[in-house]
Amino acid sequence: MTGANVMAGTYGLQGDKNKKKKKKGKLQSRMQIAIAAAALIALLGVTVMYAMRDPGRTGIGRVTRIGATLSQNITPFGDGVLFYDGTTLHCVAATGGNKWSYRIGTNADYDACGGRIAAWSGNDLYILNERGRLIYNNKMTDVVQFARAGSEYVAAFVGESDNGVVTVINGSGQIVDNITISDQTLLEMGFFQSATSNAQEAELMWTLGLDTTGTIISTELQTFQPGKLSTGKSSLGNHIAYEVYDQNGILHIVTTRQILHYNYRGLEEKAPTLIYGYVMEDIKHAGNALYQLLVPAKEKEEGIRIMNARLMTDGVDRMLHLPGECLAVALGTRAVYGFAQNAVYACPFGETTFGTYALPINVTAYLGMMSENRAVVASGSEIYVVELPL
Repeated sequence: MTGANVMAGTYGLQGDKNKKKKKKGKLQSRMQIAIAAAALIALLGVTVMYAMRDPGRTGIGRVTRIGATLSQNITPFGDGVLFYDGTTLHCVAATGGNKWSYRIGTNADYDACGGRIAAWSGNDLYILNERGRLIYNNKMTDVVQFARAGSEYVAAFVGESDNGVVTVINGSGQIVDNITISDQTLLEMGFFQSATSNAQEAELMWTLGLDTTGTIISTELQTFQPGKLSTGKSSLGNHIAYEVYDQNGILHIVTTRQILHYNYRGLEEKAPTLIYGYVMEDIKHAGNALYQLLVPAKEKEEGIRIMNARLMTDGVDRMLHLPGECLAVALGTRAVYGFAQNAVYACPFGETTFGTYALPINVTAYLGMMSENRAVVASGSEIYVVELPL
């Protein structure tokens, strides 16, 4: 073999070796890609499994801007948000899409609770269901001062503030009561669930009125069973009430000094709970438990200065200290939340330590909680829905 042939043979062998190395390298790369893909699929599977096991979010979820502004009377409503644009009531989804709209006229207002919405404009009263369908519409005998929605009934106060009528309407749009209000100024009204004398659970109604006929002004509590008129009446003295809620048929009436507890007959059920120096900020029913969240009155008055909270539930009264100054605190489905300007603090029920979660927006107001642990907040004039952790 000549030198040239030797050299040619050598180069040929070397080329074959290089080709084999390239093939081997490609094979290794493909194997690495396949292994990485298999690992990614396995990781996704584990993530999905844990997500299914624990539906709570471990951090801030989606933050969605919705088509409303702060001046448009915003109200969280189940899995949607209600707002009034000056002529029309809209319901938008958490994702920002419009669910329904209903025209209610100018200078209107509304109240929403459960599956009912009561809206009024002048003498006109509208009752809508959660899908925006009209249940009732009528011109009342006088101007509607305000209305309140329950799960089964709607009550509308018509006439003068100290001389009017409360009209109660059922889910079929039928008037079941006309209750005359006289010798007092009606402050507020609402509905609650309670077992009556025949042990049947029913939706009852309460009213708070300011009696101005005597030399000393006093607050009067009255309870009614729609269609059967009054079930009880009691004087609360000179206590000024600003919040009323119920638990297992008992009405809890919050004043500046204490929480009063009355049954559906207007009788005091137990001794008052002292809360002097605190303001009731939020109430949440979770299963059989009732969570009551309070903040120091002084911190509440100072605006974005809330640093402490008091959580009461099932006889347990616990103080919570927030990591930073908040403009509001609220109750979610499983945790207490503090809303700072650029962060959310979260403390699970039963614990005392808050976690901190950064927000991509600057929060200027807290407007309420939706279902599925979502909060409605404002950033300037714009409205956002925030998916909360835990």
